[in-house]
Amino acid sequence: MTLETLQTFCALHSTPGDEGEVFTELLQRWQRQGLDTQQIGHYAVVAQSGERKKADTVLLLAHADSPGFIVQAVHSPTSLDVLVLGGIHPTHDADLILKTADGKFPARLQAPDETLGWTRTMPLKVTLPAPLPSVQKGDRLCWAPHWEHSQNALKTPFLDNRIGCALIADWFETCSQHFPNMNVVLAASAMEEVNGFGANVLAKHVQADLVLVLDITYTDERQNIALGQGPVITLSDASVLLSPACRDRILAAPVALQTEVYNYSGTDARAFPAQGFKTPAIPVLIPTEGNHSPEETLHPADLNAWPQALEAVANAVLAKD
Repeated sequence: MTLETLQTFCALHSTPGDEGEVFTELLQRWQRQGLDTQQIGHYAVVAQSGERKKADTVLLLAHADSPGFIVQAVHSPTSLDVLVLGGIHPTHDADLILKTADGKFPARLQAPDETLGWTRTMPLKVTLPAPLPSVQKGDRLCWAPHWEHSQNALKTPFLDNRIGCALIADWFETCSQHFPNMNVVLAASAMEEVNGFGANVLAKHVQADLVLVLDITYTDERQNIALGQGPVITLSDASVLLSPACRDRILAAPVALQTEVYNYSGTDARAFPAQGFKTPAIPVLIPTEGNHSPEETLHPADLNAWPQALEAVANAVLAKD
């Protein structure tokens, strides 16, 4: 993955159920690389090399959407009510981009009044700097994109999960040395942030021996999860529960890995066992801070370590005894 590719993906508008910009960018890049591509309705896009080995197949799965907002009511051409889509918890006013059939326009979110006991089901106020008669119920909004990069930190909206999309966009160009003895299938799913429908549909169309789920997770002082200390393996959350034997096998790999244990939240890794497949689905994640905020933050060293960590996990899980 190059930072230029990541910056491109972090500038795209892709809220749950409106992932077209990310899907289009992925498909165009994959087709220029000569890969076989498939679009599964509005639910997922898939790519792989035309050369198939007699070997295990690894699916690298990203999701194309990030949390955003949807217009619930239009009070005037400059005043809207919106609802959150996904796990956003606004704490201050913020710049947004409103996407309509006519284009993209600046907007401003008014943070909820905490004294009123705001919840995700309550509308938020958004104002537009100029009248926009074309705005309609159901139009989408997301954080306004920006980009800050230094040696020790990268800050931008939508690291969740444009980092996964950027990795699979460049995989066959920049990471071809990994998985040399396996087939690699690349995929991005829709609606991970709200219901996981995209991965549920994808699981019925793509067969693999192992699914590696690409996503982000949180730093956590209690669990010693920190930026710059390597990718994170989810041992337990609402979507996966690895056995101690599987854990030990993965952690014996010769790469730096962190681990997390939760009994809530999760990824669309749940789609594969939910569809009855025995395929292991293992999240291999990048630690971040400010998740789902306008300033998600990661350490570039974790990005650089990600491809090797994915290969090490695959080799550990699929190793023949």
